[in-house]
Amino acid sequence: MATNLQYYLNNHHKDIKILYVEEEKFSREKLLRVLKRRFADVHAAIDDVEALQLYQRYQPDLIICDIKMNQLSGLEFINKMRALNEQVQIIATTTYDDQDAFIQSIANKVNHVIYKPIDLDFLLQAIQKSVYQMQIEKELAKQKKLARAILDFQDNPIFVIENDEIIEFNQAFSNFTGIRKSQTQLHKSKLLSSYFAEDSNYFYPNDMSRLYEEILETGKNAVKMHWKDTNSKDTIFLLKTAVIPGTNQYLFICNDITALEEESRMNRQLVLMDSLTNSINRLEMDDILEMEIRRAERLGQPFSIILIDIDFFKHVNERFGQQAGDKVLHTISTIVQQRIRESDIFVRWGGEEFIILTPGTDGNGAIELAESIRAIIEDFQFKDIDQITCSFGITEFTRGKAKNELILEADKALTQSKNNGRNCVTNYIQES
Repeated sequence: MATNLQYYLNNHHKDIKILYVEEEKFSREKLLRVLKRRFADVHAAIDDVEALQLYQRYQPDLIICDIKMNQLSGLEFINKMRALNEQVQIIATTTYDDQDAFIQSIANKVNHVIYKPIDLDFLLQAIQKSVYQMQIEKELAKQKKLARAILDFQDNPIFVIENDEIIEFNQAFSNFTGIRKSQTQLHKSKLLSSYFAEDSNYFYPNDMSRLYEEILETGKNAVKMHWKDTNSKDTIFLLKTAVIPGTNQYLFICNDITALEEESRMNRQLVLMDSLTNSINRLEMDDILEMEIRRAERLGQPFSIILIDIDFFKHVNERFGQQAGDKVLHTISTIVQQRIRESDIFVRWGGEEFIILTPGTDGNGAIELAESIRAIIEDFQFKDIDQITCSFGITEFTRGKAKNELILEADKALTQSKNNGRNCVTNYIQES
């Protein structure tokens, strides 16, 4: 057995550095000769003071020490070594009758304990096991570095969350967020919420600590999210997520789809925009209204709907022709869009009907806006056409209202405006 171990150690582990600590001269010199025949890099110390100096100078892979040194107990020395290096292999030597020292050495993370007088075969076996453990740890460290290199090679931000903490991320994630690795603490996952832009067109978590669960609740393992980087630059990510097998860790991969989303948005505009009035057409209104209801309920904010109808528009087409009617539609659309805010949504609802959706605006604000638009249209001089006026119906969203209910209320208010002689604004009043 010893011969096989000798051959194994002689031929495979010449690069292993050993620190041997023993105060008793005869024992030290005897074992030192054995070690030096098998390892090229062996250093010996007679006490803990010299041992600490040698450790700091040579950074050994393996320490063999007696746990009965005079100036400092061997266990205290081992604790100091562990504070300097958690991975260093330690073999402790002790006397047969020192059971307490044996128990304490195990408690202090000694890798192997060898009784005195030292049996060379047992010692060589312990060294072999320690060397094998070193190889495993070095291979794991190598694999970890390789995994880190692969992660950092990815252009897509990648991060891992465990117990509401960001435990791992790559360089692309760090570049995007400005978050850096900390030696003292992990970053809380809620920190990510500062990079999420609230956008009704994209997924936005209600509870950052449930990011993974909320994504799964969508019925998919990927969602589109609107993020802002450290320079407030907008980016649209397809955020993919999965559980890392055998752990409670969640992996997130962010694929940048900003360019694709912009192209999709432009194509969608071509399909969903009314070319004559440069407004959104009716096909898109359903989704817009649904998203606005969700946003308003989440934030507790109001919004209003203004339904507009051009008075006697049929007579305009009959008297002046369809080309003149198209001109009126285009002009009124321009007047409205110049008056409303960028956040307001303007929709062509029907032939001569339009809808304005006003986020964050209550009924009184909507009445004021509608009245100003009504007055501008009434005073506007349409070329070669008699005066044009519009009627308005308004309703304000309150929690619990469905989108169809809102449209119906606005239509009832518009009907009231027509019954009142047209060219006026009516706010819907709840029927008792």
